[in-house]
Amino acid sequence: MYLKNSFILILFIILSCQPVEILKPVEIDTARFEKISINAEKIEVNKKYNSVFSKSNIEDQIQKSPVNLMAEWNSQNILKLGNENKLVINILDASIKKTEIMNVGAKKYEERTIFNYELFYLVEYELYDSSGFLIANTTVETSRSTTSQKYISLNETEIIINDLLILAMRDYINETKNQLSIYMRDYLSF
Repeated sequence: MYLKNSFILILFIILSCQPVEILKPVEIDTARFEKISINAEKIEVNKKYNSVFSKSNIEDQIQKSPVNLMAEWNSQNILKLGNENKLVINILDASIKKTEIMNVGAKKYEERTIFNYELFYLVEYELYDSSGFLIANTTVETSRSTTSQKYISLNETEIIINDLLILAMRDYINETKNQLSIYMRDYLSF
């Protein structure tokens, strides 16, 4: 009997010591996103957004903040062509918030409160001629949100936030292409 219990205990210990699979968060590489070419000699990216420090604002808690991600994409992926005009890109808002909300559709054994993540981008594009006159401008605005369970690991939280950042960037790029093709069509190269 002792030998049988020892065998079961050893088997239980061996099975419980199996490695846990930890998914690595996806790295956000802005160079892999789409590029837009515009007739401009100079491109200037201005971070006009100042992060608001509050309980719900989590920009300071994530590896790559939305404002830095937005500035990086605009610097790397808006390509200049030609030898005239100046494109000024003003990042007005790039906030991400995490709030606790009630899980309205919760079933009997599900958590009653969950986290809601909201990401918002507001960027202004202004194209000036060589004399400094504004010849075209547009504003691009996108937002995206997702939810997660309240009690999850830091790794799972990072995966959710990175996924939100990637999907929001794709939305933003599509909206930017749409707005620029409407308001700056004569200065774009596709």
